[in-house]
Amino acid sequence: MKSPYPLRKIETGFTLIELIVVMIIIGIMAFVVLPRFDLLKGFDEVGYRDKVRATLEYARKSAVAQRRNVRVALASNNLTLTIANDIPEGAGGASFARALSLPVPDRVCGGATNQICAPANVTLTGPASLDFSPLGRPSAAGAYAVVTSESTQNITVEAETGYVH
Repeated sequence: MKSPYPLRKIETGFTLIELIVVMIIIGIMAFVVLPRFDLLKGFDEVGYRDKVRATLEYARKSAVAQRRNVRVALASNNLTLTIANDIPEGAGGASFARALSLPVPDRVCGGATNQICAPANVTLTGPASLDFSPLGRPSAAGAYAVVTSESTQNITVEAETGYVH
């Protein structure tokens, strides 16, 4: 004889309580474990190195485009760009009286349009000043270094061409 009650199918899956408990455990683990993985480590340093490189290239290109000497001055971890008022005959007698504004002002500097500033944990070393002639040639070969507690990243300006790498 057949049973009046049909056999129940076995249903598979998770209950709502089980899903909530698993989500709480994952949340606790993420809160405890993820801060130990420093995912943004080196982000500021690489970004600042790229910004210094782009600023040096911009200074060289501006010198060529405007046919004037451009000076990149390094003081207290800040690079400042200035441009000569007159079209020079040689590189020696230029006066760098005007600020050369960057295409995008650096927010770290707090409003200066011709300056980039290093983040708190980064130091920039290199020549105190580097002048680019209207031909794009630097006054001397320059080597800048972005230094952190863990690494040093170098930026070189070639003497003859002004190529920045």
